[in-house]
Amino acid sequence: MQDPRLRLLSVALLSLAAFASTAGAAAALVWWLLFTPRMKSLPRPGVLLPLVAMIAATALVSSWGGGAGLSYLFRMTVILLLAAWAYAETEDGEMLAVAVWALGNRVGFEAGLVAEMGISGLSVLRQEIEQVRTAIALKGIRPGVRSVVPLAVTLIVTQIRRADEIARLLVVRGYTIGGRICPRFRADPLDVPAAIMAVIPALLSTLPLRDVFILVG
Repeated sequence: MQDPRLRLLSVALLSLAAFASTAGAAAALVWWLLFTPRMKSLPRPGVLLPLVAMIAATALVSSWGGGAGLSYLFRMTVILLLAAWAYAETEDGEMLAVAVWALGNRVGFEAGLVAEMGISGLSVLRQEIEQVRTAIALKGIRPGVRSVVPLAVTLIVTQIRRADEIARLLVVRGYTIGGRICPRFRADPLDVPAAIMAVIPALLSTLPLRDVFILVG
């Protein structure tokens, strides 16, 4: 989807539907299969598999406690797929443009600036993780708890320092609050139909499972 406004709206509706019920998650998965590049939008297995493993571990604990672990695993996995697609499709400046379009040049600019900084931080963090993985491989160190935990702490501290440096830079350049931009958006012919279809999973998630089977049948 080219229009970031419709993309964010679709992701929000589909994520809520997937979180609300298994039927909503199944419908959201069908939408993901129809309207996204599917596997092309996913990060490499080294990034995706640990996230899926954490979801699976939480689902296993939930099952042991008598909860709906399998349903949780399916719903959270669908949300992860949607998030990966949205992140892959997002371009620099889109979050700021959408926020200013929706909330104005004061509140919207502030919210959009924070969102852009967050996305930029994720990109930098991903690059740093790749560099750390390369350094560990070159040194012949096997990844484990003793090596991963200190590295994770180092990456977190680095991100905090980076955020502080950016804040100081904005102050030095005279930034106080708000700003002015003229957001422009481009749309693909399928953007509007895809966004409309995203409403269906949201509606299905509000229905009892029996009614969903009746509608599908």
